[in-house]
Amino acid sequence: MSLLSKTQAILMSSVAVLMLTACAHPELMDPGMTEVAVEDALGTPDVKVPLPDGWRWVYSFQGNGQEVWWVVFDRNGRVVRHEEVLNRAHFSQIKPGIHKKADVWALFGKPAQKSFFRLKNRSAWMYRFKEDKHFNMACWYEFLPDGTVAEVGYTIDPWESDRDPFWNR
Repeated sequence: MSLLSKTQAILMSSVAVLMLTACAHPELMDPGMTEVAVEDALGTPDVKVPLPDGWRWVYSFQGNGQEVWWVVFDRNGRVVRHEEVLNRAHFSQIKPGIHKKADVWALFGKPAQKSFFRLKNRSAWMYRFKEDKHFNMACWYEFLPDGTVAEVGYTIDPWESDRDPFWNR
C-alpha cells in the first residue's frame, strides 16, 4: 500500500468516526447499553443524579438546541429508558418557594440563557423548547438571591420569535 493510499485510508477512517460521533443522540441509546457505552457515544452528561434504583444522566442541548434528554440507568449501570423532558409536565415539577437552583439543574442541566435583573435582585434561567412540536417557546425560572425559585413563566422563544412565521404574520 502506498503512502498516499495509507493516508487516504486514515483520513477516511477519521471521517467515518467523526460522522458516527456527530450522529450520537440520547434517543439512540438502547435499553441495556452500559454507562461506559453511553458516555463514549454522548460524552459527559451535564448532571448525574442518583436515584433510589440507579442514575439519571441529564444531557442539555440548550443554547442552539431546544432539547434536554434524560438517560436513566438501573443500579447495574444499564440503560432503562431515555426521555426528552422539555415540556410543561416536567417544568411544573419545580415549585416556587420550595425548589432551588440545584433542583432545576438536576432536572434540566445547562440553560440556554442566564440573566440577572438588577432592580429586582433576581436571576433567571431560560430553557428553550418546542410546544406541541411546533411552537418555539421558553420556560423561565426566576430565582431569589438565596437560590429559591420565585417564579416560573412561559414566553415565546425570544431567540426564535423574529424567525418564526407563526408569530410574524
